[in-house]
Order: sequence, then C-alpha cells, then structure tokens
Amino acid sequence: MKILDIPRTTDNVQFNIDILNKLNVDFIVQHGTYTTTIITEEGKARYMMNQYNNRVFMCANLIKTDVLKSENAKQIIEAKYLKSNFGVSQNVNSYQAKQVLNIDISSAYATCLYTNGLITDKTYATIKSLPKTERLPCVGMLATSHTKFYYRDGECYNVDVFRAPTAPVFFYLIDEINYIMQQIQFLLGVDFIFYWVDGVFFNYDTPPEKIQMIEQFLSDSGYDYKYEDVQDFKIDVDPKKMMLKMVKNNIPKQYIVGKDDVGESVKNYLNDLLKKQTNQPNINTIK
Repeated sequence: MKILDIPRTTDNVQFNIDILNKLNVDFIVQHGTYTTTIITEEGKARYMMNQYNNRVFMCANLIKTDVLKSENAKQIIEAKYLKSNFGVSQNVNSYQAKQVLNIDISSAYATCLYTNGLITDKTYATIKSLPKTERLPCVGMLATSHTKFYYRDGECYNVDVFRAPTAPVFFYLIDEINYIMQQIQFLLGVDFIFYWVDGVFFNYDTPPEKIQMIEQFLSDSGYDYKYEDVQDFKIDVDPKKMMLKMVKNNIPKQYIVGKDDVGESVKNYLNDLLKKQTNQPNINTIK
C-alpha cells in the first residue's frame, strides 16, 4: 500500500476529506496525537506533526514489552488506574523574587517506571541514554491513542476510539511524581512556592537543613535530581488564570495557565513536551 507523508495542518487534512467525499470514496480518518492518516483502498495519506528518530520507537517498544510483562503493571492496568491530577500545586499565590531555588527530578518518568518495577535495568539504561527531548516521548507512547472516523457516500457513519491498554500506567506515573512533589511541599513548609510537573520552586533563603531533608528524601526514593538557575521569578494569579514568568538557565520562559481547568493545562504542557516543543519559543501559552 502506497503511503504519502504530508505536513499535518487543518487545511491539508480537510482538503483531502472534502475531495474524497465529493468523489463518494469510502475512507477512514485515523486521528492521533501526532499523526492523522487518511486510509483508502488505494493507499494512505499520513499527515505528520513531528518526525522522531527510529530509536524513539524502538525504546518505546522496549518499555511496552517490559510493562506488559510486569506483575505490578498488570495490577495497575486491571485496576484501570487513571487520575486527572496532572501535577501542579493547588492554591497558588502571587509571588515575586529576584532569585529562587529550583530542584528538578532527573528522568522523572523513566525513574518512576524503574523504581516501581515496571521496566528492566536494560530498558532503563536505554531510556537514559537518549537525548532529553526524546525520553518523555518514549514513555508517553504508553498512552498512545487515536480515533477513527469512517466515511461512506460523503458522510461519517461511525466513530471508533482506541486507547493503548498500557495508558493507565502512564497516568500512574504522573500521579506518583505528583505525590513526590507533594511530599517535598510538606517538607518545605512556609518556604514552598510552587511545583510544576517534576520541579519544585522554593525560597532562596530556605534553611540548609530543610534542603538536606529534601535531597535525602529524593535519594531514599530512588530519584536523581539537579538544581536549575532561576532568576526574575514571578507568579501572577487572578480569578481566571495564573501567569508564570522566569529566566531559567538564562532562557526567558512564560506560561499562562487557565485556573478553570488546571489539570488540562498541565496535561497540555506534557503534550507540548511530547511534541518536542520544550526547546522552542520563549513563550508557551497553555489554554
């Protein structure tokens, strides 16, 4: 079957759908996170958002193979473990400082897989050998999903939704990292400012003994960590949104989070990471 690869845009996809409908051709539109594929008897037109190196898919397959063999993973999947909390601290207050401390967990999701007995030593080493921008996509493919729209005589007559059986494991990882963040928040007490996915921001003048407790807690939990340089840190909170600004490792960053649906906002942030947008523009708007 012939396959054409085309940049994924709304206009490109809709143009093909309109033409096929006018010709009364039977076809299927398979829409996923990164790819939309239009399937006919003649072949496939694949509309791509990102091109990943083959090593990403190879590593993702290693992860899925290990997860499906893991007894711990079977319990998670059978329980349909699924959480809507996507890892951002609640009840955030406006805050501003010239400099703050920031601890990030290194390879957070890969390490969470490993410490929970969901992957082997070999797979863990493989994930950590990848560039930073490829690690999360590998793990994120546990939650692969797509929707199929079936067309006949110019109309959509059926819709079929697919979610990978390993998806609950990915959401379990998110919740586990969120738990780690909450424990750090508890240890910091009044010096805590904010946490975001796998990184915690706290007062630059935090007592050394508190910092030592956090470092010990992370080490005891099996997580490596690193400090990031954060300058000109500012959080503005109003009834509708939260705006986060900072200069992190000399790179200005800005995020806007809608307060009506914080969980969705952070999920979108994770999707941005999965789409390798972490090293793109200095501003990311999250609706």
